[in-house]
Amino acid sequence: MMRSLLLTSTFVLGLASSCTAGLLGHDYHVKRSIPHDGQYIDVNAQNNATEWWWVQVGAPAEEGGSPPSLHVTFYQGYPLSSLREAAGGANAPEFYIVLNGAFPNGTVFAYTLPASSSSVTHVGEAVSGSWPGAGAFHNTADLSTFTVTLDAPEQGVSGTLEIHSNGPAHFGCNTTSSAYFESAIPAGAELNAAEEIFYKQLGWATSQPGGAATVDVTLGESRLQFAGQGYHDANWMPQPIDAFMDDWYFFDAQVGPFDLSAVYAAITGATRQFTTGFLEESGAILQNQCSVQGSREADSVAITPYGLAVDEAFQMNVMQGFILEYTLKDGEQYRFNLTGQSLVLDQPIYHRWVGTAEGGKVGGKQYTGVAMYDWLNPSLTPYNG
Repeated sequence: MMRSLLLTSTFVLGLASSCTAGLLGHDYHVKRSIPHDGQYIDVNAQNNATEWWWVQVGAPAEEGGSPPSLHVTFYQGYPLSSLREAAGGANAPEFYIVLNGAFPNGTVFAYTLPASSSSVTHVGEAVSGSWPGAGAFHNTADLSTFTVTLDAPEQGVSGTLEIHSNGPAHFGCNTTSSAYFESAIPAGAELNAAEEIFYKQLGWATSQPGGAATVDVTLGESRLQFAGQGYHDANWMPQPIDAFMDDWYFFDAQVGPFDLSAVYAAITGATRQFTTGFLEESGAILQNQCSVQGSREADSVAITPYGLAVDEAFQMNVMQGFILEYTLKDGEQYRFNLTGQSLVLDQPIYHRWVGTAEGGKVGGKQYTGVAMYDWLNPSLTPYNG
């Protein structure tokens, strides 16, 4: 894969359409007949919109090794302003699949698989995506099983990935009717242009929040085969992420009976920071909310980076891990420590780690598991611990 395109494999959320990218004939905030994992906007070479379907699987490291992982993104369009030019400008492929991850021996890989076209169709809630020349995906009508098939013989890439969900599909703000973050806007608040995009047009639909997963793919002369824990969501955006966001963390972990995810976002030119928290235990949702950071004590998540390490490739400071503290509506607290072991994506504005997660209910039984988390930093704001 081209180094300049490595970033495109890492985006986990997105946004909805620009003035030239419509919501398939519907208003942005009306889901109507679009299935949960379906196509939400129109993406083409004449607009700046992007829509993608993202899936990742990770597993614990065996003794003396690194945690294996595979991250796959089915793209329509380009999520960063510089990527289309880097991919060929007017000749850049509009549809492509990006892979990255790591083998158990720690070797990191990355591929871009161009497709001749892209289509996402559905029968009821069952959704199928086709990227000819690169691969395909299918999500069952009950959203219990998500399957990826890779088929790019010219790049030497083939194989499958499958997730069996152990939790309910959801949007980000404790609702089943809207994929956007509008409900987090404080009453009477005036939004700047970046906030208008972020809160009102950023779409995020999680279909498989966690579950047992298998990977069996061939990458050139090497085979990557393992069983682990997986996650899948779909995302869409009207403008490149760097047009409206300065800083972004995304977290996904499976820890004993818990599946969790969280987001922190610093929006360009805004004084308000945004967070989401999702936490389920054995399939029962404990928290699913979005809010302005610090706006409430209960039904919230606190996200704290810790430690200081140096990314030798770019001589920049990075964190060693994160503490996630969930406070439920009834005041019960859950705490998780996520630590990176393998840096599978390494760019000045984007880092991704796969590693361990430890935690549980404060004062209760503690568990260990797998964590995968991303730091997107378009503004290149320094981290100093």
